[in-house]
Amino acid sequence: MKQEELDTVLQVIENPVRRRIIKRLSRGTSYALQISKELGLGQPLVAKHLSMMQSAGLVTSTVESRRNPSGGKRKWYSLAKSVSITMDLAPNLFMERAVAFGALPVKKPSVGVGLLSKRVRDALERQDDRGRLSLVSEILGDVDRMIREVEEERVALLTVRNAAMTEAARIASKLEDLDKKRILFHILEEHNREVESISQSLNLRETVVRSLLEELEREVFG
Repeated sequence: MKQEELDTVLQVIENPVRRRIIKRLSRGTSYALQISKELGLGQPLVAKHLSMMQSAGLVTSTVESRRNPSGGKRKWYSLAKSVSITMDLAPNLFMERAVAFGALPVKKPSVGVGLLSKRVRDALERQDDRGRLSLVSEILGDVDRMIREVEEERVALLTVRNAAMTEAARIASKLEDLDKKRILFHILEEHNREVESISQSLNLRETVVRSLLEELEREVFG
């Protein structure tokens, strides 16, 4: 997902009311009046947020072909994106990332994910809803357990990374030149020492970047 798309999504989900609406829509399509009743919110407020979310591309809508008993045509809303957003913030750490996902993985997944995907496909082949729901419930429990394990491992890795960046920040604090510090942090965060890339990212002339890189090689990286 591009940075502009991520910024748009973050602008939408920063509002707690919109997050409640998103959670409701994650359980199925609905319309403004129904959502307002379920969440205890005014219908005009819900309609306003739904309109904003649709403009941002997070929800889509369809209008009923037939009129309802009240004489109008309901507009049904559903979520339009499947995305995972992570943001890490610490004294010496900031990372943000958004990854879109959708269909079952077609590339080579891990053994565990591959087995879970097969179990989902097997469940979809069941003819009776009761048996299918029982299998799906078991799969959801296993998936959530695996996600928790991955998140715990990720937290441990972030702790290690923050400790390493804390030491890097201590070393960087000894540098008097601000642009030299910026270049150093760019290298540590982006793992990229290409002059052109650094120049564009930090808005510095390539000649300046090249000169400061040479100084960093002598003073820091050795």
